[in-house]
Amino acid sequence: MGVTIDEARAIAATLPRSYEALVRDEVRFRVGRLVDAAFYQDDTVMGFGFPREERVALVASELDKFLMPRPSDMRYRWVNG
Repeated sequence: MGVTIDEARAIAATLPRSYEALVRDEVRFRVGRLVDAAFYQDDTVMGFGFPREERVALVASELDKFLMPRPSDMRYRWVNG
């Protein structure tokens, strides 16, 4: 089972300067302007920061758990899970 939005909130609350934002009906956890994690599709998919050069290997390692980011997010250090 993955991380729930409530678990992510609890973790984000402990991080300095971290806050929650609602952007286009998506919950995002930020530190300053940087997004650390985001929840999509009725909170069933979570996106999170991850090194761009390693994401293909991560997605290939567990195809049932991880997804490539949507095309508009490919430029970021991001993966979905």
